[in-house]
Amino acid sequence: MKNSIFLALLFPTLLFGQGAFKKGTKGNDYIIVTNDGIHFAIGPTYMIPSKPISGILTDNVGARGNYEITPKGQFGFFAELGLAHFPKWKGIPIKPLKKSRIMDYVDWGVGFRQLSGTETTHVDIKNALGDIVQSYHGEGSFKNNYVFARVSAHTLIYYGKKKIDKARKHFIDQSLGFNFDYNFMQGNKVYDANFSNHPQELKFQKPFVAQVHYSLGIGIRLNRAWMIVPGVHVPIVSAYEWNGFNAKANWFASQYWPIQAQIKVIKLFERPPKCGVYGDPKDAELDKQFRMGN
Repeated sequence: MKNSIFLALLFPTLLFGQGAFKKGTKGNDYIIVTNDGIHFAIGPTYMIPSKPISGILTDNVGARGNYEITPKGQFGFFAELGLAHFPKWKGIPIKPLKKSRIMDYVDWGVGFRQLSGTETTHVDIKNALGDIVQSYHGEGSFKNNYVFARVSAHTLIYYGKKKIDKARKHFIDQSLGFNFDYNFMQGNKVYDANFSNHPQELKFQKPFVAQVHYSLGIGIRLNRAWMIVPGVHVPIVSAYEWNGFNAKANWFASQYWPIQAQIKVIKLFERPPKCGVYGDPKDAELDKQFRMGN
């Protein structure tokens, strides 16, 4: 029943031709789960805005008013499809973590990402007595649409006592990697209603973006071949366009830091053993350990 509910929720992945995994039975207990698989991820994005900017308007005579610029983040979404590869080498032991590899697997993918935000500007013009004689208010919004490619190296920290076969069921998944995004459909670069009384210079991120990113998730092994990893993904530094040691994007007169929540599903490929329908039980048992999580 659990497997049926889960497969129903993951219907989008089935569109890419992945058959349902059937847990080992007397007839197929020695089906081999390989070190390679497919993954699919989807989730919301959000732009964390910078702090509001306020200041005083001046000219050669003196103070003539003040202004305030307020950015706000909006929700978007992303979707990604790619492959995952678990290396076969044993690796370097890390005794404090009770694991044998610094890098447990590598995955890469391509996808679509939408990042959205708004900005409002309010300007008060004052006379020599400090009275407001005129006010301006404007608002701009944008939705930037990116196609992207990503590659990440993951390390797993296992916890809990529950196991599926001989692999731990629960683990912490963290990764470091690179993503390359291209804004093929840029959002608005002008305010609504042709508002143009901007007290600050407008700046816009270039279409191509290259970043270092980090992700953190809680992994759950559902059975021998299926894993689900809900988590978060954040860019750390933008190598291009360089904007200091951060990954903030300029749009209008403000900056925004994009983050995304995600649910990633990994499905490892399966194959029958080469030596026959059932194979050598000893060899099959070794394969059932997936070479990970021992």
